Amino acid sequence: MKNKEYRDGFKRKRLFLSSLTGKGLDVISHYFVKYNVCIVETKAGVYVLKGFSRKDECMEQLKLSQWYSQYDHPMMGVYTTYPTGKNVHYFDHMYWGIMPFYKGDELDLNDEKDVRDGIHAIRKFHAQSVYTSDSYLSLLSSYSLIEKWTKRFNAFKRNSKKHSISAEMDEAFQEMIAWGKWSLSQLNRKELERMEQEAQEKGEVCHGDVAPHNFMRRSEDDVILIDYDLFSVVPHDYDILQYVNRVMPYWDWAPSILQKCEDPELVALLKKKWFLTALVFPTDLYREWNRAFEAGKEQIKEMTIFTEDDLSYRRKFIRRIQEVISKKS
Repeated sequence: MKNKEYRDGFKRKRLFLSSLTGKGLDVISHYFVKYNVCIVETKAGVYVLKGFSRKDECMEQLKLSQWYSQYDHPMMGVYTTYPTGKNVHYFDHMYWGIMPFYKGDELDLNDEKDVRDGIHAIRKFHAQSVYTSDSYLSLLSSYSLIEKWTKRFNAFKRNSKKHSISAEMDEAFQEMIAWGKWSLSQLNRKELERMEQEAQEKGEVCHGDVAPHNFMRRSEDDVILIDYDLFSVVPHDYDILQYVNRVMPYWDWAPSILQKCEDPELVALLKKKWFLTALVFPTDLYREWNRAFEAGKEQIKEMTIFTEDDLSYRRKFIRRIQEVISKKS
């Protein structure tokens, strides 16, 4: 079986190389990072090719790329055309777009400068991500944060009941469920719906996945974002909320790292009830645990270790937020 997989993989690479030559690429070498992502070195430069299962999905990504191409310094990696002038290459039942390979490193959220540069990159991306054309906005969907989180919360409750790991982790699950229940009960649905409606009227577009691997540091002071997959028309503050949730576990939930971001808008957000309440919702734990339950034993083991390390720090942070909100009420 392994030999067959190797032969099939080799055949696919050889055929892919031949198809690229037909698109005018003078290929020196190429390798697949994923089944649908390939790095191609040519005499004209290095490119990333990404494959999509549907042509319309590929074309949507290319059109969104056109929006950022209007800027002198796009904050998103932008697609280009093949030497033959074509935007899309069809191969192996997939539609392949092409963009320059952006050399650089992903952010390290253990590093204070990287954390600060990350939020500044998001702000610059947001400044370019107010779509004024319906032809672009129509490509993207929106969502209700409360409805999205309720689905994730309910999925975690179901999954945690099906998987009995240990008495200690069962207790941790109950605490995590209590945080989610409290947060959902405290969030003002009408306030968030109003924010979401205003975002649609303004044309605010969020990246939707501000994880370290979707940032690219091209130089000391140049950080951009990549990956259009989860773009949506929702308040820009939702990207900031997700970014804070990504950062905090790296810093044992110490609020001081947020002050070091040197972002006045974040300081203002940290005084708003909805934002503080949303930080109590353990969306990252639900997301990763739901994936672990589906993946099986090894992933569950990794998440157990992470949760045991994270929980006491997160608990202290959450209690502080709940006390602040209780005093405001």
